[in-house]
Amino acid sequence: MNNGIQQSPLYRIANPESIAIFGASNKYTAMGTSVLSAVLNLGFKGPIYPVHPKETEVLDLPAYQSVAELPQTPDLAVIVLPTHIVPDVLAECGEKGIRHAIVVSGGFAESGGEEGKALQQWLEDTAARYGIRFLGPNCIGAVNPHHRFNATFLPYEQGPGFIGMASQSGSFITQMFAYLQQFGLGFSTGFSIGNEANIDIVDCMQYLARCPNTKVIGLYIESIRRGREFIETARAIVPEKPIVAYYAGGTEAGRRAGLSHTGALAGPDRVYDGVFRQSGVIRAYSIEE
Repeated sequence: MNNGIQQSPLYRIANPESIAIFGASNKYTAMGTSVLSAVLNLGFKGPIYPVHPKETEVLDLPAYQSVAELPQTPDLAVIVLPTHIVPDVLAECGEKGIRHAIVVSGGFAESGGEEGKALQQWLEDTAARYGIRFLGPNCIGAVNPHHRFNATFLPYEQGPGFIGMASQSGSFITQMFAYLQQFGLGFSTGFSIGNEANIDIVDCMQYLARCPNTKVIGLYIESIRRGREFIETARAIVPEKPIVAYYAGGTEAGRRAGLSHTGALAGPDRVYDGVFRQSGVIRAYSIEE
């Protein structure tokens, strides 16, 4: 099942050799700075390029005023910027030749307004024009301790593990850091997928199925957009690796959370029960379970 992992749109997102970070500054309370700190804390081995319009140095790293000034084309752009400038910045990344991104910024389709939906469509169109694959928007990022890579806003302090996870809830991945640590467990790779504008939970399952460090796959689900593909993908994976899913959309509180997290509409609980049963996914009814 390890065949073809490098063809996955998630391979370079989880295993970048170099990173550009937009939104990090010398202001320690800024979310972009938290992401850069997390990258540095885990000891990422490759070049890291903070991009900032005014700073010449960010957290002791040389900073660049625009992506065009970067000395090389990084594998990955991590974007934590005000919503209205994100599509333009993604286009600049495309011009530079960057083909993978994590869009942490929120305020897109999940905001419920027409402006947010239009901005997300603009983001999707920009990515399509340049052939960019991206996680998000409105997500927390990705972590791969085996590659010393943590582009979330919290430090990852335990060792690499064997749990692969994809979560539609923003902060769930980072909430699990300390929770797993108390059991001596850790992530192989974790993806926070946000609004799924470009990469969705099925893409993550396909990647984690091929990931040699992943022995079990955990899913935090608020809604499934590609039902048939989800069932077919899960059925193909389950004989090799167990999949455990927590569905948060079945209750009214979960439905509201899903709408605010990702703009997704949740379905009746029993429908998801059937989907999990048909596809061989083990359903968990609580976070502890």
